[in-house]
Amino acid sequence: MTNPVIDQLSWSYYTVGQEMNPSLPNAKSAYSPDERSKIKRLVAQRGLCGLANDTKWDEFIDAMRARSWRPSYRYKCLDGPISGWDVEWSYHLPFPFISVEWFDITFIQEEQKHRLVAPAVTDHSSWIEAILNAAGLDYQKGQSMIRIFGYSPKSMELFDV
Repeated sequence: MTNPVIDQLSWSYYTVGQEMNPSLPNAKSAYSPDERSKIKRLVAQRGLCGLANDTKWDEFIDAMRARSWRPSYRYKCLDGPISGWDVEWSYHLPFPFISVEWFDITFIQEEQKHRLVAPAVTDHSSWIEAILNAAGLDYQKGQSMIRIFGYSPKSMELFDV
């Protein structure tokens, strides 16, 4: 099964249908056997509606890991505070992703080439949105970041609309 949007994107080592790297955690990875059931109880208690699933998150994570430039991200889990910004896409992600209420990624890259010259600014939103659309994730684009929603009602807390 191929996805024409993903096929058009240029990955460094990702191809449609390629298996995930088994040595890296995926959306289902959990720290304890009962963690996922604990989160499911919390979702039911709060009356939330899921907007994402493990398959969608895995497609997104795999595609982002395959890129040479990886954006900064932060997240809000259902049972925790808002994280700080991070750039490590292998082991620092909020596993299991069933716990993610929302996930922000930046899409503006500033690269300082010389001290006396303004930094070069690159907007990566087009290829990030293509990945999100291909994975079927619900998101909103802000001025400098994209918020991906794991659950509804959608929280706009600290978002840069």
